[in-house]
Amino acid sequence: MAVQITTYAGLQSAVAAWLARDGDTDLSNRADDFIALCEQRMYFGKPALDALGIPEHEAIRIPEMYQANPSFALAQGVAQPTGFLELVEATLNGTNCPPQPLQIVEESVIDSMSPYTSAAPRMIAVSGTGFRLWPDPGANSYTATLRWYGTLPTPSGANPTNWILTNAPGVYLNGCLLEAAIFTGDPDSAKYYAMLYAADVAGLNIRRQRVLASAQNVRMKLRGRTP
Repeated sequence: MAVQITTYAGLQSAVAAWLARDGDTDLSNRADDFIALCEQRMYFGKPALDALGIPEHEAIRIPEMYQANPSFALAQGVAQPTGFLELVEATLNGTNCPPQPLQIVEESVIDSMSPYTSAAPRMIAVSGTGFRLWPDPGANSYTATLRWYGTLPTPSGANPTNWILTNAPGVYLNGCLLEAAIFTGDPDSAKYYAMLYAADVAGLNIRRQRVLASAQNVRMKLRGRTP
């Protein structure tokens, strides 16, 4: 039998089936809410709820969420890319100036710098839903190569799956079951599915660490051949 939980429709059916509540319209009507709440846990993590026995949930950061734009237009307050989660690297392109890495800083660092300096940016900070730069580029045109972690397409009728739902469906299944258990007022089930969800997320993040370790080992071997 083909796997059914790796699509949006299959996930909807699985939540009701796992909770033995097939045909429950209260659950089916909240399917998209469960997915939205699950993705909030996936991308941002959540602290532990000791009173309910729910463990801390770490945020997912995997290579499949890594995105890049080689010609991101820089301007003071420029909007972040759609689905932006975490800035990894920013390099000023060499169009109107020599290429150079931008220092990623907290917004308070930019607050401490002179607001009257206008030149090629050297610092970038996440600010709300945008970015702040220092020095202020003013009316000058600069671009940067931006690399960041971003969200994956949310499963829906128009977009049946994404990489996590296809390759690690337990993340979505147990995350949605956790939210459904909270919705139905079942703390024992919520605790149970919260632990399963935490294990699924940890497995994905450990996979990322193995990928990075393997890449580092390859570089070390190549360097070892250099006289």
